[in-house]
Amino acid sequence: MPIAEAVDLLNHRARQRSSERPNAAPILAEHDPIADLAELERLATLLVTQVSPLVGIEARDRRPWAGESLCEPESLFCQLDGVTHLFDDEPGLLEHVKRMLHREGYQARLAIASNSAAAWALTHYHSSDCLISTDQTAELSRLPVASLRIATETHTTLSRLGIETLGQLWNLPRGGLAQRLGEALVDRMAEIQGEVESPLTAFQQPIQFSAKTELEYATDDLELICNRMQQLLDQVLAAMKTAGQGVLRLVYRLQLIDAAPLTAVIGLYSPTRQREHLMELIQANLESINLRACVCKIALSILQSEPLRASQPMLFDDDGFSMDAASAGDQSLAQLVNTLSGRLGYQAVQVVRVNSNPLPEKAYRTYPLTDYRSRKLVNKLPGHAKKISVRKEQGGATERSSFPTRHDARRRPVQLLRRPVPIECLRREQDQQSSPTIRYQGQDHLVKVFWGPERIETAWWDGPSVRRDYYRVQTDSGNLWWIFTDLKTGQWYLHGRFG
Repeated sequence: MPIAEAVDLLNHRARQRSSERPNAAPILAEHDPIADLAELERLATLLVTQVSPLVGIEARDRRPWAGESLCEPESLFCQLDGVTHLFDDEPGLLEHVKRMLHREGYQARLAIASNSAAAWALTHYHSSDCLISTDQTAELSRLPVASLRIATETHTTLSRLGIETLGQLWNLPRGGLAQRLGEALVDRMAEIQGEVESPLTAFQQPIQFSAKTELEYATDDLELICNRMQQLLDQVLAAMKTAGQGVLRLVYRLQLIDAAPLTAVIGLYSPTRQREHLMELIQANLESINLRACVCKIALSILQSEPLRASQPMLFDDDGFSMDAASAGDQSLAQLVNTLSGRLGYQAVQVVRVNSNPLPEKAYRTYPLTDYRSRKLVNKLPGHAKKISVRKEQGGATERSSFPTRHDARRRPVQLLRRPVPIECLRREQDQQSSPTIRYQGQDHLVKVFWGPERIETAWWDGPSVRRDYYRVQTDSGNLWWIFTDLKTGQWYLHGRFG
């Protein structure tokens, strides 16, 4: 069965867009997300009626791909099986689509390939504006690795290793790539080479959750604007209640007199239809912006929605409440996150996710809660612990016991310093059996007990090599510290405290 051919239409490249991700409030965007999405859907409908019955809009992840600063879809896919003969084969089809989009005012980049991932890569990174990929392997091998739609950090690591093109990447063993850079990279490679299917979700005219109004007279009175915004929100929520959907991302647009329109997008932690909570977010957003002129028109639309959980309506509450206590707790958390993100900015409210980097200071990463969510955080501890011993001084005698196990809660310090602090580790040369002394901030601390060493070192693909031996030490003053020595320089550092 032949693989479906795809054509990718990059139709919004000529628009000037903000490089900021539209998830925080306020955002003064140069483009209008409502109009952009509506126009893309209109073009998709046009392609369904004139080119192919199966058209799809590209899916965008919550996090941007390498080389892409936009977080709204901008490309269309068409499945061409069984339709090319209607246009005098593939060249005639491309010419037909090109003329059709030109009449609509767009200069598109077109490509036909054996799968949607390859078509997307060719339209975004190939030099030709209109391409039929007869020798797909040769065409793709010259493209940059960013055409795989991989994470930015993965692209950075590949660039540091000198891997710039897909051809160079394909010469490397996939097993090593998966171990070092993650399964996502290998999955993208398999997609673009047609080894696995990348399904095309057919476009369907979505239910429009939007409303707009024209004010009787232009005004900059926030109270009046909020009142009209609330009326629009009531209309939108009524339609969403019928569809069983909740708001996940909304946008409002203020048409100003003698000034450029003002557009702001508000992202939410989880879908909701709570009118009061949404109005609080909108009002906080409005209060934080500076109206340059009076407002004459207001439009409100839902950019992203999701189905709500089952709920049981109360006698005097139209919105209902969640049936289980856990859902109620999640709802309260979502309201708190949304409120803080709206007032402080989405970058100020973040979630911590465990990272696989062995260095303790890089063992975690943070993401905005209203922009990226990870429900399952894998509890990975950095580094590798060997079976090592403990030395303890008690009246001249030495006691030995095993190193704390991997599951010991005290294996890692409660407080990890933002940057390791240099210290001095002293020992009397004439008595090598005596306990060492740590000099920290001008004071000497005699080590009574220490556990170690635990070797932690980075891999070659993570940049310059870092090799450290960590120790957990207890001093005569009762301090319990996590210290290490840099094996390249011999310098000692304090990196954490256990209490």
